Amino acid sequence: MRLGVAAIFSVLWIAGSSTMSSNNGQVALQVNCPEPTGCFGLIGKALAVAPAGSTIHIGPGVFYEQPLVIDRSLVLQGVGVDLTKISMVEPGAALTIRSMEPLDVVIASLAIAVPFVWDKGYESIGITWVQEADKTQTIVIKDSEITSFMGVGISSKKGSLTVQRSRLQGIAAGIEIRTRGEITVAVEDTSLDGPFTYGIPDLSSLVISSAVSFMPDDSPGKASLSLKNNQIQFWHLGFKAISVGYEGWSRAEALLVDNTIAYNKVGVHLAGDTDAEFRENTISNNDNGVTLFLPPCASIKPGDILAFRGTVRGQDNVVMNNKKGDLCPADYPWPPGFRK
Repeated sequence: MRLGVAAIFSVLWIAGSSTMSSNNGQVALQVNCPEPTGCFGLIGKALAVAPAGSTIHIGPGVFYEQPLVIDRSLVLQGVGVDLTKISMVEPGAALTIRSMEPLDVVIASLAIAVPFVWDKGYESIGITWVQEADKTQTIVIKDSEITSFMGVGISSKKGSLTVQRSRLQGIAAGIEIRTRGEITVAVEDTSLDGPFTYGIPDLSSLVISSAVSFMPDDSPGKASLSLKNNQIQFWHLGFKAISVGYEGWSRAEALLVDNTIAYNKVGVHLAGDTDAEFRENTISNNDNGVTLFLPPCASIKPGDILAFRGTVRGQDNVVMNNKKGDLCPADYPWPPGFRK
């Protein structure tokens, strides 16, 4: 197999062979790795020297990598999920995005695979976005595939994540949001496949998995969530928004448009201060369709901070053929846009 990586501005190949060209003042350096040398570790080397604003072009091949870190604005560009594959040699976070400064990161046209582990201290994560400073950061993942215990983990204060035309397959979560500020997440034209695809029917007793989930961290948080034209299937909870805390402490605003949510234990679960609007979604063949954290769906006590206090709006949705029930509580004033 012939493996290759190219980067605008600067890339290091440990074998020391390269070709360089200049176009409009930008340095483009093409790197090719002939057999049988391989390119192990080369992406990490490229990330170590790539200046802010650069593009690292990753050619065809399987790249066996240690954990990678992005701490500046750049583009990580493969040539397709079937051709460019990053395979981690140990569990943990395959790619960590971490910076104290504003940044823009694009990850495109590549596959990331991380070994599954059950040790809590070594959870495998495809991409983790960790932000300490209150600076706007923008992350885009497109035309990519992530196979890991958790696909994307967010622990950030300010910025946005966009996932487009991708596939996330995991055990614990597709995208997990634990914000300590204000985060916007948009997921479009993406397939999120959960643990039941692995043929372990009792896996939900080991981990409560979610395709997309929001729960604030240990301080107030707000998330604006947009899910459009996605396939969400084989999870414990398909879409979960839990705005935990006392009223006003955290809040989620969710818009779901034209999604197919099927074959989950629960299609959609909402709790706390969550406002959700549903348009033209199909929620079917789950055990439960849409549940709110209210009796009789959940056992709660007076003043429970998890009790659903938000709003549900909708039009032209199909909620039917869910085994244990389509809408819970059945006597909640569901909008007419939920056909059951």
